[in-house]
Parts: sequence; structure tokens; C-alpha cells
Amino acid sequence: MSPNIANDLLYILSILESIGKLSEYTKGYSDAEEFFEVVNQMPFNASLSLLVNIGEASGKMSKELREKHVNIPWKTMKNFRNRVAYDYVNLNIFIISDVIKDKLPSILENLEDIVSVELNNKKFILEEYQDAYRQQVL
Repeated sequence: MSPNIANDLLYILSILESIGKLSEYTKGYSDAEEFFEVVNQMPFNASLSLLVNIGEASGKMSKELREKHVNIPWKTMKNFRNRVAYDYVNLNIFIISDVIKDKLPSILENLEDIVSVELNNKKFILEEYQDAYRQQVL
């Protein structure tokens, strides 16, 4: 785990990037079965990898950040990562779809709020945020 909250910015940005990609991958699909079956399950499988990334990053957050921002389901995200990574055969496509379409948008909003709050509180370094944003845009 990160020793302090200042190190959490990159993990949060990684989660935000993964959520953004998941949103793009699932755009245009009306239901879980359609998303699962398209292009030999390629977008679905890529989405699973992004969900693992989200859970992995959430598990690396500092205790300080997790305790300060309890509205994020940090432990649930980490546990879901373990489920996706280790119980692949028993995954329910409807649960995966629900997480992507219904749960992650509110997590995205909360994480964006955290970035804003912690930048304003000078816990996150503005230059790091700007550098990460520039790299993402390029």
C-alpha cells in the first residue's frame, strides 16, 4: 500500500482511465448477452482485464485516503477483482454488465470529486496530475 495519500493520485487516474475505456467498450450494447457475444467476446474479455486493473489499483490506496473517502467501495472493488481474476469460469455476464453500466458511473463521479478535493487541499501534486493528463491525451 502507498504510505500516504499523495501517492494515490496515479492509482485513481488509472481507475478513471479504466472506467472510461469500459464505458467506450460497452457503448451501444443494449444488454449483457449482446455485449458478451460480440466479436468472439473480445470487448467482454478486455473489460474483464480492466475490471481487474480497477480492483488492483483500489487495493493499493493508502489507508488515509480510504478512511477519508468512505463513499467509495474500496474493499468491494478489490474483492471483485479477485473474483474476476480467479473465478473466471463462474462469472455471471449480467453481474459484469451491471457493474460496468450501473455501478462504475457513480464511482467515476466520486473519484473525480476526490481528485478535485485533494488537488485543492494540496494532498495531490498538480504537476503530476497535469503530466498524467497530458500523457493520456497524447
